[in-house]
Amino acid sequence: MVRNLLLILCLISLFSVVAFSQTNEWGTDYITLDASANGTGFQTASVAAVGPDNFVALVNEELDPAGFTIATLFEVQGNYLVGYWAADSVQGRVLSPINGQQTSPQYAVSAQFTDWEYILDQVRLKGAWQLAGDGSDRIYVANNDAAHNILVFSLNALGLFSSEFRMETGTENIYGIDLDDAGNVYVADFEGTAAKTNEVKVFAGIGAAGTTWGTTGAHNDSPISTVDLPDGYYQGLTVSSDGTELFVSQTSERKILKYVGDPNSGYTLDPSFDFTLAADDTIGNGGFGTPSVQGLAYMPDPPLLVAAVDTVVTNGSTFGETTGYPYGRVYFIHTGDATILDTIDVAEWNLAITGAYGAGSGTYGRAGGYTSILDVDVEASEQAIYSQSYYGWTAEKWLFDGDLNAFVRINPVSLQVPEGYNLKQNYPNPFNPLTTIEFAIEKTSQVQLDIINVMGQRVATVVDEQMNAGTYRVTFDAKHLPSGIYFYRIHAGDFTSIKKMTLMK
Repeated sequence: MVRNLLLILCLISLFSVVAFSQTNEWGTDYITLDASANGTGFQTASVAAVGPDNFVALVNEELDPAGFTIATLFEVQGNYLVGYWAADSVQGRVLSPINGQQTSPQYAVSAQFTDWEYILDQVRLKGAWQLAGDGSDRIYVANNDAAHNILVFSLNALGLFSSEFRMETGTENIYGIDLDDAGNVYVADFEGTAAKTNEVKVFAGIGAAGTTWGTTGAHNDSPISTVDLPDGYYQGLTVSSDGTELFVSQTSERKILKYVGDPNSGYTLDPSFDFTLAADDTIGNGGFGTPSVQGLAYMPDPPLLVAAVDTVVTNGSTFGETTGYPYGRVYFIHTGDATILDTIDVAEWNLAITGAYGAGSGTYGRAGGYTSILDVDVEASEQAIYSQSYYGWTAEKWLFDGDLNAFVRINPVSLQVPEGYNLKQNYPNPFNPLTTIEFAIEKTSQVQLDIINVMGQRVATVVDEQMNAGTYRVTFDAKHLPSGIYFYRIHAGDFTSIKKMTLMK
């Protein structure tokens, strides 16, 4: 009895410590150590995960930033992939195809390239800036050889290997790439112009009927759909799991555009999604190096748009410290109303860990040291963020100490006391599968917000807790409900209100 009591007290004490230590903040789980046997070896532009701690890093040795122009973006001194399996800071790097051999990259050596090879077919990596993983073992590379191929590799515990799959995309330089859960592959041209109407191409995935991903002498499918983008430069693309929401980062305009539809019937611009970086969201250097939206990723549960925001291939040493390393962020964005729900301030994290904005270069195991975040990826099973430090020569894994669902469940719009209780019409409406509901609470109240079907049955409870006075916005995800008419009803103190909404899948 005494022994059991002591055990219970120990468990309570342990739980109290864990609960007390929870910070509801992001932090690195690890970064791959630079200048080590586990390092990427050179400037790291992108990371794509296929599972917890299983990922591939893309190295892109671009020209000296002092001579960087749009014209030289795809002319590189070296371009290769580094595979990691069961990785942490000091272990996990596996053999990868470097200059025609299964080997490991040499540290700080130029002219290292990955060749995609299958029998007598060979394509060398050239000007590739982004990767995408399919959640199992495949990695897709947006390559800029003459045919601008999507190249497919396979990662396992033994190494990173070429597959038999590739797909030619045309004559335009490509940049952003992603996949939906059906395996459809989305790729975006780097430049959008009025002369083109197909800047985003969607290809049916490997194994789909009639595709030629693995057909020798072919690899030339027509896209199943395309998207016409406005003029500008685009450096990020991501898609929701079901393919109904497509996001692209218009880096030249500091914007993210959202398109809705599906890969078979096509996509249209959603004008209600308005995300543009604020004028004061900058490092204040008066021009060159102004940060913009770079890579994008989609977190399916909870549904969040994840965006890397930093300067475009600009470091601190070349242009002075204020132009690069003190800035670099990851924004978590509401997929419906485009509000920023949370932020990883990578630059401030580096400062806290290393003591300087431009120091460490991965030697601490917790910080890349030189803030230069060009891309992000999501590993859904752990809700982990994978990113990189371009000038830190590292891949990085971030975890959240708290409940991510809170960000999309309830978000305060204003904590000023409203004049009364209020329940607004949901938006968008009709919706699929996400919609936003906004309500105002006049005084501290027990609030319950329910979803009801046409039979009067409660099918979901979105909010059930005591809340302070203020105006709030919640997201309702109806992915598990069939199409139809629904009602949402709020009880708050003596206030009750009900409104109708339409789910169209």
